[in-house]
Amino acid sequence: MRTLFLILLGALFAAPAAAQPMDTYGMGSRSIALGGAVTADVEDFSANYYNPAGLVRSGELRVGVGWFGAHHMFEVDGLDSNVDPVHGIVLGVNVPGRIDDFRFAFGLGVHLNDQRVSRTRTLPRERPRWELYDNRGQRTYLSTHLSIQPVEWLRIGGVIAFLSYSKNNLLIRGDIDFASPSINSRLEHQLTAELITIRYPQVGVQVQPTDWLNFGLVYRGEYALDNTLVAEVGTLDPNGRPSISARDATRIVVGEVVIPGYLSLLSQSVNAYVPHQISFGASVDPIPGLHISLEATYLFWSLYQSPIGSSAIDLRIEVPPELRDTIMVPDSLTQGIPADANFSDRIVPRIGVEYTAVTNTDLVFQVRAGYFYENSPAPNQSGAFNLIDTDRHAWSVGAGLELLQLRPVLPGSLALDVHFQYAWLPSRTMTKDSPIDPIGDYTAGGHMIAGGATIEARFE
Repeated sequence: MRTLFLILLGALFAAPAAAQPMDTYGMGSRSIALGGAVTADVEDFSANYYNPAGLVRSGELRVGVGWFGAHHMFEVDGLDSNVDPVHGIVLGVNVPGRIDDFRFAFGLGVHLNDQRVSRTRTLPRERPRWELYDNRGQRTYLSTHLSIQPVEWLRIGGVIAFLSYSKNNLLIRGDIDFASPSINSRLEHQLTAELITIRYPQVGVQVQPTDWLNFGLVYRGEYALDNTLVAEVGTLDPNGRPSISARDATRIVVGEVVIPGYLSLLSQSVNAYVPHQISFGASVDPIPGLHISLEATYLFWSLYQSPIGSSAIDLRIEVPPELRDTIMVPDSLTQGIPADANFSDRIVPRIGVEYTAVTNTDLVFQVRAGYFYENSPAPNQSGAFNLIDTDRHAWSVGAGLELLQLRPVLPGSLALDVHFQYAWLPSRTMTKDSPIDPIGDYTAGGHMIAGGATIEARFE
């Protein structure tokens, strides 16, 4: 049944598959402070990620910009894993429109890492890595959506989101000194990187049967960021032999002897991946001033594409007879083959509470709190590979201040929201099947803190 469902979704929203920072850290201070439980009633620019149906909800022109940062304190056997921090700028625009009684809105959402546009990193196959945090936040995100409101109680939104990844080509040429390669070698390097945009679908619905009750449903498509590295050391002549005289030739120098050599490496892997997601949320205002939201997200982690990819190596060295006892060239090299991650599907529950502490003709002040729990989809790393992940408990708090009387400077209002989030990743021990595993058993865990602020102008 699940397979049929995914096939139908794929046929309906055909687009190339892409991981994004918002899946880990959220988007927009109000939404993050509520634990991400906003699918049912989100209406600011973060609706571009959480539920595009909400773009048309308020009917206002909204322009927002903000900053966020996240710092990781992850450890393996008490040693810092050195997972890079993530921080950057978020911004978005909601532009409403109307044709008679038919309302619609366009939305734009952007996440821009202030350290890099994109990062590609390939680690040794057996090295432990925090699989869901290492490269996940090192991405540029851009989404554009359309939302419509065909009737007063129903909103529908969707279309396409964009992400970027890179394809790299490395060429090395020159002389390699066999006796002192790191000192006397003379090499030239040429690196070509191509930034490629990929697209994936997202569609959402909001239903509001009464003023105090809301429901929301959203689907986010699967996306995988491929990591392709093509590297060549030297070049081949027309007969398929290592060239010694061509412009791009690479030579191994042993004393007065010059040996032609050639190395080709093709590595293909998934640099970051996020599965199909379905989120259902509900929100209720049980008493004036109190807002409670609940949400559950089903993630199809069992379809996870492992970062342990494939590699092909072609090594050719023409060793002269007098040096064959000194320089040993293997007849063949072991080719890398993809390894399954064996992740499992998971349900992530979320809850958010918002209380309006002050409201009058001049301003509105709100306080917020949220929580979510992510049960790790990764199995015990008992084999040769080490895709580290543990459960995550995340608590968030925040506040919002909206200034209402800004005319004639601003025909509308100005809202400032802030948030702080703490996440605890309880320790998890990975037990190896083999007593001679080079990594051995280890324990991983840690903490994460994040915070940020958003300012939004709302035009009537």
